[in-house]
Amino acid sequence: MNDIVIENQPILSKLLNKINNSLTMSQAYMLVGNNKEELIKNSITFAKVLICPEKYDQKCSKCNICSRISSNTFGEMKIINPINGVIKKDEILTLRDSFQIKSIEGRNLVYIINNAETLNSSAANSLLKFLEEPQSNVVAIFTTTNLNKVYNTISSRCQIIKLKDCNKLQINFVKTVSGLDEEKINITLDFLFLIENNSQKALTLFKSIFLNHFDSKELIKSSLTVMLLAYKDALNYKLFKKMDYFKNETGIKNISNSYSTKELAKKVKFILENISKLEYNVNVLLFLCNFIVGIGEIADGKDNRS
Repeated sequence: MNDIVIENQPILSKLLNKINNSLTMSQAYMLVGNNKEELIKNSITFAKVLICPEKYDQKCSKCNICSRISSNTFGEMKIINPINGVIKKDEILTLRDSFQIKSIEGRNLVYIINNAETLNSSAANSLLKFLEEPQSNVVAIFTTTNLNKVYNTISSRCQIIKLKDCNKLQINFVKTVSGLDEEKINITLDFLFLIENNSQKALTLFKSIFLNHFDSKELIKSSLTVMLLAYKDALNYKLFKKMDYFKNETGIKNISNSYSTKELAKKVKFILENISKLEYNVNVLLFLCNFIVGIGEIADGKDNRS
């Protein structure tokens, strides 16, 4: 059986493998991180490990429990999300009532409470009784982006797992590859989005908003490298709904949704060709003008084709 691997999360991966192999676990866990989408995704994987009647395998196809967990249609797992920014007592009482039975299909009954910092005081008090006297087969998973705002009576009863900031890991990779700091990376992305939204305006303003920061061929090459990674992410998002370099960057998602796969591939090829041109003796002003016009021409006729 393959080990469970949660990308960029070695601590969580190690914990899940330990639970999977030993079948021993705590009664409550608190996942802490900066990205709500990642927290939700990881909490679902966590639930699968806790519930699977056999040893959980990420490639398992033996039963339909995991697919039902993913679609939130598995009766022995409950997910509570805040409504209008708060989790109230009634939702906790309903949860307690529904978990008075033993698990039938899975190994454990699991409930996930997302944004645990939004529990109000009465909900937290009701939940505390549930945590203090849990049934042996009931396991809680909490997620939060702000551990300091979670009631200490709740967090103190949980095993805390702090997740790595994936966004920071990815931007560090971009910094390494491009040789630029985070400020210049963001300036590059802003200029790229300006080109995409209004190439004529970018052509008019590039001296003041781009050359002011990238005033040598080496810096321009570094900036084009960032653009290359951005378009690769747009293509990845088009094909696989994931990004490798600029996780959840809305501007890149917009680019991905605006062009066909073929158009995005052309943009990647165009930037690679222009990076190569910088190896030669080129006029920087003319080079950038041609680059902006070239990207704009590829953008002509943009649509939502796949």
